[in-house]
Amino acid sequence: MSVQEEGNNYSQVVNALIFIFPIVIISLQVAGDIVLFVLAMMGIFTSISQKLSPFNVNETKVFSYLTVGYFFAVCFSVLFSGQVSELAHYIPRDFYFLFAPFIALAIYSAKIDIKYLINGVKVSLIVLGIIVYIQLLSGAYRPSGIMNAVVFGNLAVSLFFITLTFLQQESLINKVFSFLSLLSGIFIIIASGTRGAWISFLLLLGAYLYFFYKQKNKFKVRSKIISVIFILSIVSFVGLNQTLGDRMSLMSSEISSWMSGDSKPTSVGLRLNMYEKAIKNIENVPFFGYGLRTSNISLFKDDKSEMGKKSSRYNHLHNAYLTNYYNGGIPLLGALLLLLFVPIRLFLKANSQNHHDPVFISGILLILGYSSFGLVNILLGDTYMNGFYTFFLAIFMVLNNKSIQV
Repeated sequence: MSVQEEGNNYSQVVNALIFIFPIVIISLQVAGDIVLFVLAMMGIFTSISQKLSPFNVNETKVFSYLTVGYFFAVCFSVLFSGQVSELAHYIPRDFYFLFAPFIALAIYSAKIDIKYLINGVKVSLIVLGIIVYIQLLSGAYRPSGIMNAVVFGNLAVSLFFITLTFLQQESLINKVFSFLSLLSGIFIIIASGTRGAWISFLLLLGAYLYFFYKQKNKFKVRSKIISVIFILSIVSFVGLNQTLGDRMSLMSSEISSWMSGDSKPTSVGLRLNMYEKAIKNIENVPFFGYGLRTSNISLFKDDKSEMGKKSSRYNHLHNAYLTNYYNGGIPLLGALLLLLFVPIRLFLKANSQNHHDPVFISGILLILGYSSFGLVNILLGDTYMNGFYTFFLAIFMVLNNKSIQV
């Protein structure tokens, strides 16, 4: 077999895995892990056989240092917790970041056809829509496939905007497929009942429209009108949805109750109480924090109120930034912020030079989405959230850096 044939076979395998991953990551347990493991092994093999280091290759270097840096920051948070033996079993959740450089190297070494990724995302949204519909028929109040409803709703938002970003450059037939998957995505996001995901959806929609406007010299007026009508229809449907309206009304009521001094531990009241207490005690946090998964215990161990007792049972503060600061101090919070905002700076720079490449916009929206998820919940503490972010950031950063090198 010639070197070219070997290269083509390698690329076909990588593209097949790229197609499969979005479908299985939030529909089948462990399957997403298997895909990432295979990619990591391919990257390690490439590194050994071709004597390549992901820390030296320009296209993967920044990504590699950011992900491994975050992993070691998590390890330090366990080390300084004083409960190493009790908390060490949580570290494997972050192995994605340790092996991320080799996942990126596997992607870098292949000829990536982005259509495989986008079609995989579309199929994923439709499959998830079917799963949610079946769960609704079986009586599920907040259908969420195989995972927590909050994580499910957040990841559905990310999948939705990846599909939407590539819509403009597709043929008519592919656009029909995209519209079906986007409608399924809206159904999923609403059915999950995740209020944070709905808020993130609106924030990302605003960001998308901004980048869409910057493409004004590229696309035909008719295409733009169709897209705007579709988006407005989605917003109208969301706004008139009874489930969403009830959940938002409940949130407003719980905010008012908390602000009036009601100590009843409602869903929103607990979150607001955590935020308030965490911010008031932020100066007392050690440089290396209190240790992984200790934020709530550290804050509420002496609080005997009903609100305090319930808050102490959580392992996070429903805010990724406060949680990371309390768990790992400045090193862990800094590693998280670098992992979010160094890549987005690179994508923004690339977008300023080329407004029309959807890869740059998808990268920006991926990070903006995750940044907004972290405002009201965990961010990189869940295996699905970790794997999803590692995979998509690796692809978008490698493609972004390859375009810069050209």
